[in-house]
Amino acid sequence: MKRIHTINQLVCQLKQSNKNDIKSIIDSIHIPVLEFEKYATWNTEHYTRNCITRTTNFELLLLCWQAGQETPVHCHNDQDCWFFLIDGSIIERQYKRSENGIPIITVTETMQESGSYYINDEIGLHSLHNSNKKRAMSLHIYVNPIEECSYYSKQLKKFRTKKLEYDTYLGV
Repeated sequence: MKRIHTINQLVCQLKQSNKNDIKSIIDSIHIPVLEFEKYATWNTEHYTRNCITRTTNFELLLLCWQAGQETPVHCHNDQDCWFFLIDGSIIERQYKRSENGIPIITVTETMQESGSYYINDEIGLHSLHNSNKKRAMSLHIYVNPIEECSYYSKQLKKFRTKKLEYDTYLGV
């Protein structure tokens, strides 16, 4: 597959592809960080979910992480998720549910810039954490778009369902 140098090329490739092509598409990404700036938003309270494009088959999101920000432990509602680390370093932790429903860590991996990763509910639950002292950006492709997911509430000590929202949609 040819190298992908722009977001527009990436979107075109995704629209012409199926689920089996996503890994090779992600491995072809050579898009400069500056190309993502028009979609990037930052919030001191939480990481941001910025939708670059969405179809009935997939959604392409840019997640922007301030230092220390993290997701709760969550599932992907039976959807497949590939992600590509654009800038920074993110720690992924994968979990399985114990008999009493509490998430137990099974894998911890430090994601590297330009690395591609995959998760689905068969692999397990996961959480992402920007443990660095600088910002990070990651690109996420969900096949099919994910409307809601279950996440583990540390405060309540149980799983809750959350409707997912975007901080920006198509750059706005």
